[in-house]
Amino acid sequence: GPLQFAWKALERNDTYVLLFRSKNYEPNITCVKVKSTVYNKTLKIANYTRTYLNITSGNMTSLQFQVRALNQSGYDLENVIRAGLKGRAPSVTPVPLGSNMYLQYGDYSCNTSSKPFWEMLLEGTFSDKEETSNPVEGEDFLDFYEVYSQPSCNILRSPLLQGGCDFWLNQSLLADVLKHAENLTKSTDAKTPKEAEAEGRNDNESEDSTDSKNNEEKRKKAQKYTEALFKSLPTACRYAFIASCGYPQFMMYHKDTCDTQIKEATTITTTQSQGE
Repeated sequence: GPLQFAWKALERNDTYVLLFRSKNYEPNITCVKVKSTVYNKTLKIANYTRTYLNITSGNMTSLQFQVRALNQSGYDLENVIRAGLKGRAPSVTPVPLGSNMYLQYGDYSCNTSSKPFWEMLLEGTFSDKEETSNPVEGEDFLDFYEVYSQPSCNILRSPLLQGGCDFWLNQSLLADVLKHAENLTKSTDAKTPKEAEAEGRNDNESEDSTDSKNNEEKRKKAQKYTEALFKSLPTACRYAFIASCGYPQFMMYHKDTCDTQIKEATTITTTQSQGE
């Protein structure tokens, strides 16, 4: 329907920030942003720029590739964003069957790629770019199904990537959402009864025990902020995510890390600048 219109989402020309995921198929990245610009309106092709921070290396990387809006079998509107993995606009074939067609034995395990999306894009950059007559998902392209699309947010599901859902927030709303989450966390802390300092205190308490308590406190603090951040998102977007994907399991945006990283992004272009 109109709330799952992939081409309209690509036409917005806004930057979106990845905040949450239901499956963490890229565990070592954060500060992920995407921006689309229309390349060919007739063919429903857009240039896509994806920037992310690799937590392991500390490097920012910008990947540029092409995507195409397609409609799955039986749909009138384009509800699929197909990403090209071989440095060109992805083919219109095969026709997307629908995210439910990937299900086998009650899950996505039989059709799930073990590679993160960024690795697929990088491999496509340096591989043989000859076009194949029978494109294969995970090698030549990757499909993302629109769950919910509005100017404020974009929720996408990728059956090949563990069937997980991604929550993308319009960057123009990010500062207000982060501020609201911070205030909500402080409000929650103020209402939480403080444990008496002497309660359970033991002067002979071991260092390991102290470290364990500190780690548990950090975990609880992080969990509290994660919940506050999700509650601070636009209501309709939040409900759409829960209804289709359940509650998110992984927070993908870490404010302190994203604010303090200072390294220049390494740009890798995986698109062609001329035609298809």
